[in-house]
Formats: sequence, structure tokens, C-alpha cells
Amino acid sequence: MAAPFPRFSMTVAAGLLLAGCVSQGPYPSLAPRPEESDFSTAEPVRPEPSVADDAELRNRVGALVAQSLEGLSAFDTAYPPAERAVAAAGAPDAESWAEAQQAVSRLEAARGRTTSARAELDRIALERAGVPTSAGDMQILERAIAEAERIAQNQQYRIDQLRGRLRSP
Repeated sequence: MAAPFPRFSMTVAAGLLLAGCVSQGPYPSLAPRPEESDFSTAEPVRPEPSVADDAELRNRVGALVAQSLEGLSAFDTAYPPAERAVAAAGAPDAESWAEAQQAVSRLEAARGRTTSARAELDRIALERAGVPTSAGDMQILERAIAEAERIAQNQQYRIDQLRGRLRSP
């Protein structure tokens, strides 16, 4: 019995089908474009958006730096009495020990302006991460954060030193 479609017919049919894939008009080529064959792994160059300095941001950051410096001044004023109270503290059940604890607590409260300013600067930095900000504004903000952090760390170190000199109950 003969095959229903001779081998020759199958070859002709396949040829006709493939002929339909040949470009027959003003259609774009399906061949890869030069950009599609570039397999470089280099990060594309994206120009920085040009953003003007924000005077309101700079004023806010300046006010927060002033606030952290006020916290430093309040801390420096409260530190000598706290240091004297800790030096004079007796045993944990003595009244002098309780007075020293209160003096250190006042010292911690005095650094509140600094820690509050530091937290607000962090909040502004997070807020600014999502919006275009000039390079100059970002530098000012980063410097302010670094300064407030330096002040806060120094204050915490000094408090920790005083607490370490107090005997625990």
C-alpha cells in the first residue's frame, strides 16, 4: 500500500510553509539588532539629575545642628556636678549613692536635645533618600548626621564611665 502523502509532497509542503517566513514587504527584520548582541556587564551610565539646593532643607538641618550643640552645652554644664556626685558616692544603700544616680539621670536628660536632633536628622535622611536631592544638600545632611552622632557617642561614653564608677546595688 502506498503512503497517503509521498515524500516529495511533504518536501514541497515544507518548502511552501517556509517561503511564508521570508520578508515580503516593509516589515522590520527579525535579525538581532546591534544593541541586542552587546553582552557587556558594565553598569549603564546614568547622568545625575540636576537638582537645585533646597534652602528650607538647609535651614532645617542647620537648626538641628544648633539643637545638638545646645544639647552638648547642657550636657557639659551638667557633667561636673554628676562627676562630683559619683566621686562622693558611698555604698549602694547610702544617700550619696542615690544622689549620684540622680545626677547621672539628670546628665542623661541633658543629652536629650542631642539625641532628639540626631533622630530627626536620620528621619530627614530617610525621607530624602526617596526624592531627588542636590549633592550639596546631601553633603550638608551627612556632615550634620556625623557631627550629631559624634556628640551623642561622646556623651554616652562619658555617662557609661560615670555609671561604671558607681557600685551596683
